[in-house]
Amino acid sequence: MKFNTKIDETLFISTIASQQDDQFCRRLDEGLSVIWNVGNDAQFKVDNKEIRIKKNCVIFLTEFYNVDSFEFQQLNVIQFSRQFYCVESNDELGCRGLLFFGEQHVPKIILPADTIKQFKLLWEVFMMEMEEEDDFKLEMLRSLLKRFLILCLRVYKKQNNNLPTDNSNVALIRKFNYLVEKNYKTHSKVSDYAQLLHKSPKTLSNIFSKYINRTPLQIINERRFLEAKRMLLYTDQLIYEIAEELNFKDVQSFSHFFSVRAGVAPSSFRATL
Repeated sequence: MKFNTKIDETLFISTIASQQDDQFCRRLDEGLSVIWNVGNDAQFKVDNKEIRIKKNCVIFLTEFYNVDSFEFQQLNVIQFSRQFYCVESNDELGCRGLLFFGEQHVPKIILPADTIKQFKLLWEVFMMEMEEEDDFKLEMLRSLLKRFLILCLRVYKKQNNNLPTDNSNVALIRKFNYLVEKNYKTHSKVSDYAQLLHKSPKTLSNIFSKYINRTPLQIINERRFLEAKRMLLYTDQLIYEIAEELNFKDVQSFSHFFSVRAGVAPSSFRATL
């Protein structure tokens, strides 16, 4: 079932069986996805990496992921646009928060047995509200989505005990990740993001070294490398066109950047696909 407003506030929610996989939007242009496996173990291939999703496991995807393929028995799927729901005032709960930008890999939770009844009940209310047609529907759906995400966030925090507790620095790291996703094609230096965050590059590096095992530059380069692989995999663009789009000064610098990380040149990588 899908809900739309005149200003592109979109919410899709449905229980999908394997024979209905055409209903599952593999990539929202400007949206977020919550996928709850309610069937047997499922297998997703996201950005060319296999992800096993056990029963009552929930994963969270942004528009920056690409789902290559999937095998599943039954999924509860929520997909929504940022216009529909994005809490800017709450760093943890918002569309830039822990569930969607807290990690570099696909965030995932396993629903504890004592929470499943609560999640199922909320899902039933969600589905009933999608059938309503009145002036309260939009706010009701937003409220239900917020409650669903709060429940997920509680589980996520309990299952990730190593999360940093310094909220200001954690928020900064998440915002950095978000900015990288939005700007990696035009901003390739740590100083670019330091300026956007009103911090010095040294301050950023110190915060990252304290809380995570990767540097700001590694995160930027990993994102550019991922997009390079995607473009080689999914488009017919020439190598020099990819280099230009990813803001490399020339083909040689792009080829060197790619070869160091992939072990092969871009042309060889594409030929093996």
